[in-house]
Amino acid sequence: MPVPPHETAAVEAERSVDPLPETLSSSQTKLVYLYLQLQRVGTVEELRDTLGMKVITLYPVLEHLVDLELVRHEDGRYVYQPT
Repeated sequence: MPVPPHETAAVEAERSVDPLPETLSSSQTKLVYLYLQLQRVGTVEELRDTLGMKVITLYPVLEHLVDLELVRHEDGRYVYQPT
């Protein structure tokens, strides 16, 4: 059964992404940021499994995003913070 056009537009609007902050320069940082922007929250393990990045690479990227106040770390999860 096809999805009505008005529902498709609503789903697309929910999944749309904001422009990347200019402070993000590396492709890895941009990838992690976009993942968290779409998913809203993620653990290191989820990021590792989904993005195929090594944990040793993820920690500095996540720390950088936290330092920029684009993401916050709480209860072992990283949470997207809309700007």
